[in-house]
Amino acid sequence: MERLMHETKETFLTLLVVSCLIAGIGGAVFYTVGPDGWLVGMVRDLSQAPSLASFAALAGVIGAAVGAKRWLDRHPHSAINNLLVGVLALGGLAAIVHGLRGLL
Repeated sequence: MERLMHETKETFLTLLVVSCLIAGIGGAVFYTVGPDGWLVGMVRDLSQAPSLASFAALAGVIGAAVGAKRWLDRHPHSAINNLLVGVLALGGLAAIVHGLRGLL
């Protein structure tokens, strides 16, 4: 009987800890991506400010290019890898020239 009480107590405490963890993680997720969460607010602010939206888009393009480059680096003799580097360099040069044209 004592062993049954001990196992029941351990099972109850385990269920209590797991339910508290689930509630805590669920609450954190809700406050992050819920209707008034900070992530939704940040995306709303990014969509309303054009300079921040263009900065976020640029960061996304750079992140995608870095991911593609790492993925293509797995194949050592890939012509697409060199093409990706050339296109990004040309795009960077065009962005710099466009910025300089705006200054002059």
